[in-house]
Amino acid sequence: MRGPKARGAIRAANLDDSGMSDEETTSSLVDKVLGEGAAGLTVAVQLHGFTDESQIQRLLDAGATVLTVAPYRWLLPDDSSRVLKLIDAVCTGSLDAVTFTSAPAVEALFGAADGVGRLEALQEALRGPVVAAAVGHVTAAPLLAAGITPIVPERFRMGALIKLVCDYLADERVLRLDSRHGPVELRGRRVSVAGASALLPPTSLTLLRALLAARGSVLSRADLTAALPEIQDDHAVDVAISRLRQSLPAPALVATVIKRGYRIDV
Repeated sequence: MRGPKARGAIRAANLDDSGMSDEETTSSLVDKVLGEGAAGLTVAVQLHGFTDESQIQRLLDAGATVLTVAPYRWLLPDDSSRVLKLIDAVCTGSLDAVTFTSAPAVEALFGAADGVGRLEALQEALRGPVVAAAVGHVTAAPLLAAGITPIVPERFRMGALIKLVCDYLADERVLRLDSRHGPVELRGRRVSVAGASALLPPTSLTLLRALLAARGSVLSRADLTAALPEIQDDHAVDVAISRLRQSLPAPALVATVIKRGYRIDV
């Protein structure tokens, strides 16, 4: 068996198990079977969505008869609007984190993003403002192959993954800054100033994140244009800043520095 979930199901059916793989991966499970001798055995392999041909071939090469069962299928739903909304939220930095519990889920999200021309933007966001979290090293593999370094719990369990994400975001990804208008805190799309909060649209969120990261230093219009490729001139920056102020609980939080740019009023 690959892990304790399978062991629990087997024992609940009043069946005996002969052991569990060391690393809770398909490859380590095959290692265990081969180590005990596979020649002449009939081995049933449960597939998890995508067939791992190399592991099946190892069993066949060792003289085993292999039967496969595929209880899962990975398909885009007829209504893919939720997936597209997720992709949009990642690309705009509107989420703090995305959790993955299987490698096929990573590939499915990448495939959906590629289908709408947003794969590069999705992967870039997961390398930067949005944290990728994987339940284990197998799930992390396609993320790492794309240049994304996910956080991974020491124990490959859902509970450990959730705790890791909560702890990591609280320690690393909440932007906090004291200002003349009270404490400022940005979590995902929600900004709070002195306890009053509001949800920000994508452009305003990107601008505020850049201003908070500067921690009171002035950002020029050119700096802000670089953070928002869709903005092409100084007037568009000024309009975007005006909309940001309208979205904030304390509009005066963003101060204008004449002939230089904008900053947080610290």
